[in-house]
Amino acid sequence: MLANLTGVKHAQLLDENCAIARSSGIVGERWVWVILRQAFNGARRFEDFQRGIGLARNVLTDRLNWLVDHGILERRAYGEHGARNEYRLTAKGRALFPAYSALMQWGNEWTDLPAPPVDLLHKPCGHRVDVRVVCSECGQDIDAHDTEPVVGRGLVMHRAAR
Repeated sequence: MLANLTGVKHAQLLDENCAIARSSGIVGERWVWVILRQAFNGARRFEDFQRGIGLARNVLTDRLNWLVDHGILERRAYGEHGARNEYRLTAKGRALFPAYSALMQWGNEWTDLPAPPVDLLHKPCGHRVDVRVVCSECGQDIDAHDTEPVVGRGLVMHRAAR
């Protein structure tokens, strides 16, 4: 189904007819998830990101621009005469929250941390959150054994266009 990706450059993933490859081409860049962590935790200004991550200014600028270019963050002017920018998650960026939460939970469990450095708290009920994947139709928990890939419209359209 997917072309052989050996030797494929990161940016070339954006041209694949595969949601995982394309997503990886955007959010698989180095430092992106750490920047998104800061954004989900309320960082908006360049200095907030810099202080929270400690990344070199030029690299942070490059990654913030990458996320803006891909519609995950938007740049908004603030300050006197709009001389400075802040970065806000767009709807597309906020849609990454389930993946961010799952990645955090996976890291807490599988990266040899002695204990989770941060938990997510569900503010309305006051409980800590565990990520679950459930069927959107029946509400049952699912895992990889409960699913199978089936041909989608995008594959049919891709084949028809060739």
